[in-house]
Amino acid sequence: MLLSLSNALPDSGFSVILLLVVCFVAGMVRGFSGFGSVMIMAPVFSALYGPVIAVPVVLLADLMIALPLVRSVYKDALGVMVRQMLLAAIIGSLAGFVLMRLLPSDTLATLVAITVLVFVGLMALQSRLKAEPIAASVRHNYLAGSLSGLFGSISGMSGPPAVLLMMRTSAPAFTVRATLIVYFMLIDSVLVAFYTVQQGRVEMAWLSLCAIALIPMMFGAWLGSRLFHLASEQLFRKLTLGLIACSALTALFL
Repeated sequence: MLLSLSNALPDSGFSVILLLVVCFVAGMVRGFSGFGSVMIMAPVFSALYGPVIAVPVVLLADLMIALPLVRSVYKDALGVMVRQMLLAAIIGSLAGFVLMRLLPSDTLATLVAITVLVFVGLMALQSRLKAEPIAASVRHNYLAGSLSGLFGSISGMSGPPAVLLMMRTSAPAFTVRATLIVYFMLIDSVLVAFYTVQQGRVEMAWLSLCAIALIPMMFGAWLGSRLFHLASEQLFRKLTLGLIACSALTALFL
């Protein structure tokens, strides 16, 4: 069922407030870390509207937020890494759309969330053991990209594999942030295009909800981009891992 701009908001006043707050927080996190808005928004939007509408909406909103951020950071991004992850992500996303036809979406989303939590646990363990950073190889980039595309097509959560790879390297925070901003702008574009092809058209529901989400997200992104310059390297990495864990747990229980 198509939604107009006037009736896209939930009926409950609490749900409206929750939706707007989630969009603001998602934008702030996106501006601060370079990722995370989809992982924060997708569980709440899915609970309110269902995953068929929620995933393309949050991807489209995240893409709109990324566009102004890219202009200021693309020179700091690791271009080769972005291209390799994106190529693998396209293949992974196609596999994800095939899986969506074979398995229930709830089952797939739960599997993604559990996998993400395992990744976070491994990263936290490596950090506690003070494991040496790695130099991301072509194999690492292709693996992270393929999982990113797979997870993104199933649940919208394309972030964790790419983020966890970046966090495992010795790249400084500004390089991590820039690379993620550029990569997620590109993979969001691919996934939105695939969802459009799958549906056969751009649904008005996507545009209506995206328009509602963008205002609080834009303000949040503006604030988050300024907070980034105040955070230390260690704080940036801890907040990033914590964000991934929280989003995965939220996806499990909503």
